[in-house]
Amino acid sequence: MKPMKILRLAFVMLAAFCFASCNLDDPDGKWDPMKWKADVPVQTTDGVYTIRAVGEELTFSCRNYSSPWIASAVSNGEYCYPPREANDFNTITTDWFRAETSGNKLNVVFEANETTNERRLELTVTAGDIFYTFKFKQFANNH
Repeated sequence: MKPMKILRLAFVMLAAFCFASCNLDDPDGKWDPMKWKADVPVQTTDGVYTIRAVGEELTFSCRNYSSPWIASAVSNGEYCYPPREANDFNTITTDWFRAETSGNKLNVVFEANETTNERRLELTVTAGDIFYTFKFKQFANNH
């Protein structure tokens, strides 16, 4: 085959490959939603996990992503983040909760609520371009 024919054939094959492999209807970064399951049954009300005033420890397993990490949290209306300066995106700690990811697991420990105010937490985890927010409400101590 002549070099010009080979070049023309290579160009046609490359163009066909490019058009066949691109689907302009799919948005960039289309990810399946994260699917989580609590390792033990957890009480929820309207999608919010309810936590007893005495404190609790909950573990969740991500069913379709192997190693999510913590993006941020909103603790009683205030934003907080993992210690990024230490390159640690797997833990976040405040005075009343600690969250940690390991593999496909998320473990959240809630300290006892000794106050007369309920506490709220929105904990957001990510696996790249996909995010999932857990919502928690810890009951107040009524004693």
